[in-house]
Amino acid sequence: MNSEKRFLVAVLVSFLILVFYPVYLKWVSPKSAQTAATLQEPVSKTPEAAKPPADSPEIQAPSEVQAKETIYPFSHQHFDVEFSARGAVIKKLVLKSWSKTKNGEVVLIDRTNGASAFLATIPGKGANFENKVFTLNFLDNQRGEVQFSSEDPGRWRVVKTFRFGADKPIIQLSVEVENLGSSDEVVPVELTTELNVDTAPKNAGLQAEAFMSLQDKVVSAHLNKLQKKPYVVEGAVAWQALVRHYFTVIVRPDEPAKLAKTTVVFDGVAKLMQNSLQMAAVPISPGQKVTKNFLIYAGPRYFKDLKAFGYGFEQTLLHGAFGIFRHWLLTALQWCYQLIGNYGWAIVLITFLLKLLFTPLTHMSFESMKKMQALQPKLKALQEQHKGDQAKLSKEMMELYKKHKVNPMGGCLPMVLQIPIFIAFYQVLAQTVELKGEPFIFWIRDLSEPDRAWTLPFSLPLLGDGINILPLLMLGSMVWQQRLTPQTGTPEQQKIMMIMPLMFGFIFYSMPSGLVLYWFLNNMLSIFHQLFIKGKALPHHEE
Repeated sequence: MNSEKRFLVAVLVSFLILVFYPVYLKWVSPKSAQTAATLQEPVSKTPEAAKPPADSPEIQAPSEVQAKETIYPFSHQHFDVEFSARGAVIKKLVLKSWSKTKNGEVVLIDRTNGASAFLATIPGKGANFENKVFTLNFLDNQRGEVQFSSEDPGRWRVVKTFRFGADKPIIQLSVEVENLGSSDEVVPVELTTELNVDTAPKNAGLQAEAFMSLQDKVVSAHLNKLQKKPYVVEGAVAWQALVRHYFTVIVRPDEPAKLAKTTVVFDGVAKLMQNSLQMAAVPISPGQKVTKNFLIYAGPRYFKDLKAFGYGFEQTLLHGAFGIFRHWLLTALQWCYQLIGNYGWAIVLITFLLKLLFTPLTHMSFESMKKMQALQPKLKALQEQHKGDQAKLSKEMMELYKKHKVNPMGGCLPMVLQIPIFIAFYQVLAQTVELKGEPFIFWIRDLSEPDRAWTLPFSLPLLGDGINILPLLMLGSMVWQQRLTPQTGTPEQQKIMMIMPLMFGFIFYSMPSGLVLYWFLNNMLSIFHQLFIKGKALPHHEE
């Protein structure tokens, strides 16, 4: 089960348990805890080799890392890069400190063996540019430009130019193909992209997904699906994106591609998602050239930054069943942050607003559950009286509901309308990169990480060596709410419900503190609402 589905299952089950009467869902996967443990992006220090030598402002002295592969280090405003002359590809792409909170560097691409990112090929023409050693024409750290070229004598000449953005983490890649032969040719240029999704076994559950934008829709495939078989899309593909939780690598050609393919590869050290875009074949006469241009964004998934491109890149954040709700809630979260100046308090404010918005429905649900609980003795008596006649039992139960003006579904239906909103807000908090490095209060120093208050000198089974306060408070609130919630169902079902708070305490224990903060506050507001209803009912009960 992929990360988004694990999140969805956890949210849905928690909502059913915490907001209205418990329903046990057997399809909950305990792997959800694994997702939060991988929310920390891999951090790497910039290699010393990436700093340009003082005596060579343009072409740097290469370093031989393996036979027939020459590495050229490059550094610019947003990236530290290692280029390989073999294939004129990027072997390593490191995003430098990328946020106002001075978050560390993030390794987006780090290929040990085999072909690497931004390999340009001419499929079906017998030209193997994957293993071709390119010549470095120039490398300028100041201007942010790198150019390689290579020839297949008498057939092809390929020139690749990388231009790095100064104000955004973007790369403008130009691939020029020249026909050196004596006859007309039809050239289909293909470009590959990569993104590391697994650098160690512990990151096997990392959230990862591939997106492709077609003329009228965006389609996607999760990492688990990609590991089973390649994901191939034919048609006018406007852009292609690889996503690893907070970060993405997006490639947009200057004209739609005719074919897109995403696979998962393992280079012996790390797992990578790999995209390929095949452009429509174009005729090229002897001595003529054809140029294909690509816009590459490699950085954090800030909604405003992605939307600013005007190409729909923000759909990597909004795509899915609850996309429209995520858009509304993300906009609201940003607005609250602008108002308050702290994402923790922004989460608190939105939680209160959501609770206020749905208070009438919640009130109807609680009242309906109270009435159903009051009818339980009479329902049990009817079940004993008509246990051999199901039709008669159903008729008598309906008459009982009608007499006491009780809707048996009244406890659920008002709350079903809220599920998309709560799931969407959960997903917003799970994927919002703005929370990375953002503190709240006291011991909560990063809303994207568990709120570790203390570190133990030893490790506890399933919990690790950290003492996280918010999940413990959330567990306590679940137990309290469960005792306040009118209990229905068989005794066996009620016993199962008693262990649910403990189970969800484990699931949420290593999740980001922003998520747990929202869930804890939502529980407490529901508890106060239930106490209010109980208190309001007491005088009537005593008459």
